[in-house]
Amino acid sequence: MTSEIPSSVTILAAAIGAGVALLGHGLSFGRDWFSQRLKDGQQRTFVALRIAAELDDFAINCALAASDHGEPQMEQHGQEEYRSRYKTPTFTLDYSAYDWRLLPKDLLMRVLEMPHLTKQAHANLDGVSEFLAHPPYYEEFFQTRSLNFGRLGLRALQIAKDLRHRVGAVPDMPSLDPESDYDVHAELNWAVKKALEAKPADLGL
Repeated sequence: MTSEIPSSVTILAAAIGAGVALLGHGLSFGRDWFSQRLKDGQQRTFVALRIAAELDDFAINCALAASDHGEPQMEQHGQEEYRSRYKTPTFTLDYSAYDWRLLPKDLLMRVLEMPHLTKQAHANLDGVSEFLAHPPYYEEFFQTRSLNFGRLGLRALQIAKDLRHRVGAVPDMPSLDPESDYDVHAELNWAVKKALEAKPADLGL
């Protein structure tokens, strides 16, 4: 005579089996979620630090341009005119190089503004060069460049600092020579200050 298994035991066994399956699925999901979070965090750190480095490089080029008041060169017509020693910097982003969704929205917007603001500065400088700057010194050109690109350099440094801070990195790039007095931020601030003091009223900067 075979004994019958109570229905309650069958239901309990089925419930336990379902619970174990759900627990296994939950653990697998949790492990995958944690792994993805860790991967995203590592990628976010890489993206933030890489863009911060690009912004620092741009700020250095801005400092060179902003502190450049030209040097005399003999032109073909026999007169000296002042020409730039350093190129006016540009800032472009490789939009295919990073997963931009990893950056916080507030920082992402500030980064994406930089190419547009740089183009604005170039357009403004072109207008000054064509209509307001006069030989041989071209003061209006150099003052406009110092002010606009000094401001852009300061903005770039601040965004770079905020990006590094957000991912827990050291906020400022280390100096090559700790004993050097040269400081990009101070150089940009000085260039902006001097340009504001010297700017002609008709530049409207």
